[in-house]
Amino acid sequence: MRLLVLSLLFLLSFNTSATCGTSDSHEIHDVVFIHGIASNKGAFGYWAEYLNKYHPNECIKSHFFEYDTGNNKLNLDDFIQSFDSFIHDRFEKSHSKISIVAHSQGGLITLFWLRNMFQAQDPIHHRVKNIMTMATPYFGAIIANLGYSLGTFILPILGKKELKNMKIGSKKVVETMEYFKSYQFFEMITDKNYVTISATLAPSLFDIEGDFAVAPSSSNPNLVGEDKVSTHYNIDGVHLRFRLFGTPATTLVSKKCLISPSRCENSSLAIFEKEFLSNQKVKINYAKDINTFAVYLRTKERGPIWVHSKNIQRGMRFSFIHIRDDLYFYKGHLSDGDTSGELVITQGPKTSIIKISSGQTSYLTH
Repeated sequence: MRLLVLSLLFLLSFNTSATCGTSDSHEIHDVVFIHGIASNKGAFGYWAEYLNKYHPNECIKSHFFEYDTGNNKLNLDDFIQSFDSFIHDRFEKSHSKISIVAHSQGGLITLFWLRNMFQAQDPIHHRVKNIMTMATPYFGAIIANLGYSLGTFILPILGKKELKNMKIGSKKVVETMEYFKSYQFFEMITDKNYVTISATLAPSLFDIEGDFAVAPSSSNPNLVGEDKVSTHYNIDGVHLRFRLFGTPATTLVSKKCLISPSRCENSSLAIFEKEFLSNQKVKINYAKDINTFAVYLRTKERGPIWVHSKNIQRGMRFSFIHIRDDLYFYKGHLSDGDTSGELVITQGPKTSIIKISSGQTSYLTH
């Protein structure tokens, strides 16, 4: 009798595994997770276990790419090269669908790896059907400027070259903004579902960033006045696994979520299910309103750029910050209840109006 039961279990497991990859309806779905700066795969918690438990028929295989974050000798390009080897070693000879879930710096690795694959006409980029980035500093992070200025002897877990790439107004940030405006980006993304998430939960005191690290306007790649590049969500969330009075973490699927999916409502996991899977276990039913915005401005004119507007809460900031060369930056808050507005700027005798929108970045030439 025992032998019969074991035989039946063996046949059942064989038949179940055989269904994956045998038809379009049972295509293997490889999900690749990429952590952010000063982190590791532990930032995702029980994602893999959750997908296996609640989506057993979706043929999902989870993979975690880890890289040497915190190494002062390595920069974003080094991590992109490592990721390229990781992807090709595992998936080049297969025919699976690939989804990428990336947090913070991991989103930049994903974006520029895809660009490289597209430019090289490597067919593997067509296999990537879904991309989700969470709190990725596409347009820079103030904390990166702070960390870079303090030096890694103060923050040894943050690599110097990593921080340089993610500084407000860095060359990589400008390169990213220009890429999002390019025809090449839209051609590359045409066969993909590109989803981005801003984590918004943070105290307003001292103008702290959205998830204590990355402002919502930086992790939303949809520039004001430009074509929409992603499906974007705003959710409550704080950086990595930091817990404040039970607030949700941006990336983490906790053990409580594994036991009871309702505990992960309105989370990154809920968005992943809605956008990339065939059925929804966790609800995503709201979009959080935010009022922060940012502006990058290029101008050949010299001298301070003053800000005037009726519906802008300027706080102590009355002018743009000069970043370098002809690049200036301003971060502000719209008045409560407003979702868009106009920023009136004056530089010498010249006055201009810049359109702004809550949770977004404007990038233009004056």
